[in-house]
Amino acid sequence: MGKKYCFSVLAVILSVFILNPSVSAQDGQIIVPVLEELDEEFLESYDDIIEPQSIADPIYYFNYAMYSFNDFLYFATIKPIATGYKAITPVPVRKGVNNFFHNLLFPVRFVNNFLQGKIMDAGTEIEIFLINSTIGILGFGQMAQNEFGLRTSNEDLGQTLGSYSIGNGFYLVLPILGPSTFRDTVGLVGDYFLTPVNYVEPWELSTGIKAYDSINATSFRLGDYEALKEAALDPYVAIRDAYIQTRKEKIKE
Repeated sequence: MGKKYCFSVLAVILSVFILNPSVSAQDGQIIVPVLEELDEEFLESYDDIIEPQSIADPIYYFNYAMYSFNDFLYFATIKPIATGYKAITPVPVRKGVNNFFHNLLFPVRFVNNFLQGKIMDAGTEIEIFLINSTIGILGFGQMAQNEFGLRTSNEDLGQTLGSYSIGNGFYLVLPILGPSTFRDTVGLVGDYFLTPVNYVEPWELSTGIKAYDSINATSFRLGDYEALKEAALDPYVAIRDAYIQTRKEKIKE
């Protein structure tokens, strides 16, 4: 009873400080939880962002409060844990774990490629999943990409809705999950049901798995968020504009 109680408390703490619902379905999303959608593509093209993006921000004060909360969370909890984890975990192990969770999000990518009419890409996702789940040993190795040259199409429901010409709505910063929009938040909810780990029981175990996924992913991105903040005159605005631009580009792909 005592051990189970302690595990439950730990899971709750991890969920509060680290939870990144690998819907993060946006696999794609490698992602420091605080930045959720601001992945490698964004960080590499950050210097090219010139014009501010247009989006309604009617709940600015709430959003700014959530941005500040997420910022504090990152520096006070997520970064220290990820730093310690990185120090004791070999790169091949961390990459294997990252590959495993990427493979696990196959349903999200497959369904959204199909819903967008990208039948070839949906078929490719099936090939990648089958190859990596077998030859790649449950997805820890990306044999499909490395040996067969197959390319993953990272699609999520937010992108699918955008492909149907459904607008962003308004900007929204989610606690722990970071920048989003009303449309993408609806997408997160939909993708939640396509994410296998969300069906793991008990919920404490599911939460722990997602927390571990988040910490492992963050261990590859340490320093990126700090660089973004240092480069921006107003980090809140920079993240908001970059998020909207990144989502626009992904919908066009």
